Amino acid sequence: MGRRRREEDREGSEAFRARYRALYGPRWADLEAALAAEADSRPFCAAAGGEPYFLDSASLTAAAFLPLEGGEALDACAAPGGKTLVLASRLGPAGSLLANELSSDRRRRLSAVLDRHLTPELRARVRVSGEDASSMCLRNAGRFSSILLDAPCSSERHVLADPGVLAEWTANRPRSLARRQWALLASAWLMLAPGGWLLYSTCALGPEENEEVVARLVEKRGSLVSVDAPEGPGWEARSLGAMILPDRGGGAGPLYAARIRKAPAL
Repeated sequence: MGRRRREEDREGSEAFRARYRALYGPRWADLEAALAAEADSRPFCAAAGGEPYFLDSASLTAAAFLPLEGGEALDACAAPGGKTLVLASRLGPAGSLLANELSSDRRRRLSAVLDRHLTPELRARVRVSGEDASSMCLRNAGRFSSILLDAPCSSERHVLADPGVLAEWTANRPRSLARRQWALLASAWLMLAPGGWLLYSTCALGPEENEEVVARLVEKRGSLVSVDAPEGPGWEARSLGAMILPDRGGGAGPLYAARIRKAPAL
């Protein structure tokens, strides 16, 4: 216990780099350099003639990997809105989307992105809410046919870009975030309709925020859960799901994604 506490108390850039060297070994030097470089952003238009929105190419791939089957979809942690635009562009004639964001400041920016980049017809089919997605399940059990959970995470690419944040980084940060991610995923699972699809994603580098969170769902829900992952150039398989990392993904990512299906009702 004492050793673990000492590890959690470690902080700053040296502790940060020591952690990811331990995870990625000799690869870390190339990965850190790629994380510090400009990301591979692509323009995306939600509708013909619309104003483009620039987002990471891996995010485009992941958001397109979630099936939308005509019912109501949920983007559980929607800000800043890039993936929301991708989902909105794919809504079928009878589909609708609830874009949820707990933070009021981020929610205002999300609404502005939707107003700016969606046509009036599409915008009318996307509602914005401000609930805590970890407790939304109390009022929305089995409501949504598709859910995107792009969970708040360590976001190491942004940590490296901000010397102040890097100086305050601690080894406890990923563990704390993993607890929040599990609460969000457990809630999303309860809100998912039988036969529905859930895409869990983060931009974190460590397994405790990625495949280990999904593994916990598989452990608890057993045969009700099936999991697959994106495939293609740059995507690297994990024990559950897959990752794309900028050193081998042409500057895209980091992004982890796992597509989860809830078994249909008998």
